[in-house]
Amino acid sequence: MIINVHDHPYDQKSGQILFQFFAKFATERHLLDGTVVDRGGFVQSPEQSIKEMDEAGVGKTVILNTGPIPNEHIYEAYLKPYPDRFIGFTSSRPVLLEGNVIEVNAFNQKNWENTRYCLKELGFTGIKLLPSYENYSAVDPRVYPYYALAAELNVPITMHMAGTPVRFVSLCYAKPLDADRVLFDFPTVRFNLPHMGWPWEDELLVMMIRASNLYTDISQLGETGLKRMAKALITARDYGVLSRVMFGTDPLCRPIKMYIDFIKNGINIVAAEQGERLFTNDEIDGILGKNAMRFLGIAS
Repeated sequence: MIINVHDHPYDQKSGQILFQFFAKFATERHLLDGTVVDRGGFVQSPEQSIKEMDEAGVGKTVILNTGPIPNEHIYEAYLKPYPDRFIGFTSSRPVLLEGNVIEVNAFNQKNWENTRYCLKELGFTGIKLLPSYENYSAVDPRVYPYYALAAELNVPITMHMAGTPVRFVSLCYAKPLDADRVLFDFPTVRFNLPHMGWPWEDELLVMMIRASNLYTDISQLGETGLKRMAKALITARDYGVLSRVMFGTDPLCRPIKMYIDFIKNGINIVAAEQGERLFTNDEIDGILGKNAMRFLGIAS
């Protein structure tokens, strides 16, 4: 089964919220063919998302809720009507912000309680954190109750530790190494630091050698390009951590089928061009789904 471990809600309500954010703060982004991404145009219903999944052969998609979109909306729009197709990660915001400034000692107790409620009562099965977007460090003490909650309930965390096109984001909170201490403090929690840590792929892959609870996904593929991604996958294999690299799309990896075809066939074209050993079918199946099943705790 192919699993998309990194996507977001694109229904009308979610799209309106996210478009206001990106239209104000994001720099221009392009698809691989040079097409400028129209942030106001990418809206699709859950039913359209399922149709897209079916056309690409994707069995399940993880919906990573983001920012101010209510978790309850994700439940009503995605998880409740389509529990066999969508997996929900909460939008969790550990600190209270006034604009983009953290209030002193402002642990977001209300959000922590909502996160716990969504995990225990609404069928969410993971937590999404955005340290750099919300101007806090991954080792900020106010985030630790969320890590402890994940450990208590045995749910994974996806935490954005990578570059971003958003102008106000401080990259000092974006580097994967900033989360290194957390991996040791919570060794039973499965962490996905997505986008392969772009542009710090090598740093992230070295961290993965030491931390067996650390996973990553390739959802930056739509921005970095196919050859750079293939090189990173070859390095992951050489380091012995390919079994914790997962397929993900984000909004830019469209059409999804094209990117799946690249994993199935294109990475071996690049590997051959570089004189590298070809990826086996088992390795490719791992990237496309089996690795995600372990991360998500889905029985094989």
